[in-house]
Amino acid sequence: MLPPGLFRWLAAMPGAHVGPVRVGPSECGMGGGLYLTERVSDGDLLFAVPHSAVMSVEAAFADPRLGTGLAALSESDGDRAALAGFVASKLLASDARSPYLATLPARSAVDPQHMLWWGRDEVSLLEGTGAHRECLRLREEVDEVAVTLSGDTLQSDVGRCGQQAVDEAVRAAYVSILSRAFTIDAGGAGVGGGGPPPLSPLGPK
Repeated sequence: MLPPGLFRWLAAMPGAHVGPVRVGPSECGMGGGLYLTERVSDGDLLFAVPHSAVMSVEAAFADPRLGTGLAALSESDGDRAALAGFVASKLLASDARSPYLATLPARSAVDPQHMLWWGRDEVSLLEGTGAHRECLRLREEVDEVAVTLSGDTLQSDVGRCGQQAVDEAVRAAYVSILSRAFTIDAGGAGVGGGGPPPLSPLGPK
């Protein structure tokens, strides 16, 4: 379910538009959805998210505290790693995007839905399959990027929040990126679909 604060946050941003819609439980499975609150006509604008709200690689590189380090990480490990570092940093601090960040996937001990949150026993169930190799590759990537970020761009966050919190934030950032179907055009703007629009992750690096 999307928190009410998300609409208030978006509505306060220049260029945003929240039309006659409400948030409600999804009728097509888990989670929530947007539903009309009144009749509309073809072509009516229902919802608009300004580019300034998008969490993209472009925004990561422009960040005054993190941009230089994330640009260097992008050169060595790819844009996906840089975007993960950007999202992780925002998860670790109170940020203007907090209402949106609260909608992203969170670890659940009862139902760890993403393989990055699985234990070794769950991962071993995939042995002998291509999915097992891909799972191990992604988990290794996340661990390596977390080490790189902890020693450089997110070093101050390690001192403030602790290593375990930073590792978990990087893992959660990857889960959000990998579970959304957005792409990046040549100008860095997010396009596509698959999740709430302010996050604009890439596919495989």
